[in-house]
Amino acid sequence: MKKIQAVCFDMDGVIIDTEPLYEIAETKLFKEYGVEIPKEDWVLFKGCNEKRFYDLSMERYEIKENKKKFIEKGREYIKNQFDQNLKVIDGFIDFHRSLKKNKIKTALVTASPKEMFDYVNSKLRFDKIFNEIVYGGMTIENKPNPAPYLYAMKQMKVSFRNSVIIEDSLHGIKSGLNSGAYVIGFRGSIPEEQLHIANYVVSNYSELSIQILENKLALFN
Repeated sequence: MKKIQAVCFDMDGVIIDTEPLYEIAETKLFKEYGVEIPKEDWVLFKGCNEKRFYDLSMERYEIKENKKKFIEKGREYIKNQFDQNLKVIDGFIDFHRSLKKNKIKTALVTASPKEMFDYVNSKLRFDKIFNEIVYGGMTIENKPNPAPYLYAMKQMKVSFRNSVIIEDSLHGIKSGLNSGAYVIGFRGSIPEEQLHIANYVVSNYSELSIQILENKLALFN
């Protein structure tokens, strides 16, 4: 049976339940400028890195604010939501502990910029549990390019053939697939038809175990 060397996790929507918090914060931000984001537009922003989110939204809704100021306002709204509601997704802690117990390396790979990651980390101390952390800007290319995941694997000295990636966004899943690793799609953030480009799809951590992952990886390779 193929042995797993590492599991790489996206952060938002996979480790922490932030997607609803971002939506609340961004709704408040845009309301300042008289903009109500249509429900069907939210899918456009899922998995975007910060720069692309603000570039896309400012152009789409014709917001004339200074971009730096707009981003700073957005970050403050997000931090306010995190202060009130930030929590780890059910089942993550137990699953992560099982990986560490079996000497499987773990990485957190997020498109969030350093400032926002540091804010989350100050509350949840992910730096204490992961072997490697990659945040937005640490690689020249961002998701959907595979660079962030390949960088994490290189730092951990593991092969993509023995690695599993857990993602919930279209950009993230494509990044994982482009790295050559086995990719698990985590339900909750994007439409089901987009999620199924992943190698395997789950709804929660109760559907995952080391044995399941090793079985999947053996068939994959």
